[in-house]
Amino acid sequence: VEPLNFQAIDRETTVNWPTIARFGGRPGRQMTGYGEDPVVISGLLYPDELGGRDEFEAIRATQQAATPVMMVGWAGAGTRARVYGLVVIISVRDQQTSINRDGFGRRLSYEIEVAPIGRAGKPIGLFG
Repeated sequence: VEPLNFQAIDRETTVNWPTIARFGGRPGRQMTGYGEDPVVISGLLYPDELGGRDEFEAIRATQQAATPVMMVGWAGAGTRARVYGLVVIISVRDQQTSINRDGFGRRLSYEIEVAPIGRAGKPIGLFG
């Protein structure tokens, strides 16, 4: 969503390798699947000056609709799109400060956590 202009992306990828006991020997490990691979997108808005409040609230409405969405990002100077894949919006957090007359923050910092919806038996490939 263009006006949100995020400043950071934090991601974590995991592969599950639980320990398996072996009779008479040292334990071994076996890959049992991939982790949830969450991605946290964070940013800062000044909605009274630059807009973006409606777009931010649209993210929250999309989360409440409980449907997967396609995550697309722009490469370079906005000339080429990169399709990351289907994600679900896990959480949306915001902190609003410098409250205006209408009761909204003139400064809005946010974090949006998404995770790939995944397909059985396949690694996700989000951001990689």
